[in-house]
Amino acid sequence: MTGRSMTRRGIVIGAPLLLLACGGREPPPAPPRVEGYAWLTPLRLNVADLEVVENPAGSRADPPAPILPSAEVARMGRDRIIPSGTTGRARFIVDSASLTRSGDAIAVLLRARVEILLDGDRRVAFAEAEARRGLTGAGGSAAARARAAETVMIRAMEHLNVEFELQVRRNLRDWLLETTPTAPVAPIDAPGGIQRQDLPQG
Repeated sequence: MTGRSMTRRGIVIGAPLLLLACGGREPPPAPPRVEGYAWLTPLRLNVADLEVVENPAGSRADPPAPILPSAEVARMGRDRIIPSGTTGRARFIVDSASLTRSGDAIAVLLRARVEILLDGDRRVAFAEAEARRGLTGAGGSAAARARAAETVMIRAMEHLNVEFELQVRRNLRDWLLETTPTAPVAPIDAPGGIQRQDLPQG
């Protein structure tokens, strides 16, 4: 497979299309952006390593795009899946990650899968999913268009996280190790900085 690979810790995901209407020229401020996903429940897999692969052919970000889809999905994979075994490896693949514009409409498609590999490249299990989100009325100034892109990307990543965990727990349950619950760490927000937010359940 072509792409950029990194040996770290990595993920998978899906959700239906949602169309968000935004009236007027100037959309409201984007929702708080989460810097990273390590604060969410870790998904510990019984493998020794994880490889993260981004597919350049499936990546696209029409400007202005303050959040790059491929990099964000890859970061989610590295943050959430924790290799915790002694043999085998997981390979997380960003199959498609795009933010496209057509007139005043924005569409985001995120698709990824995680594979469990033994004896080299023999795949024994996998989970996959996708998230699609769209927004209309994303015209106006460059700043307004950037805020609109950020809004739809944040919403797509929220649903990707939820669907990702669902699919991993459903399809990789034989490879999932129990995670001991810990007390959540309250995020510290710098003045004017990025805030953390809980993901919607379901």
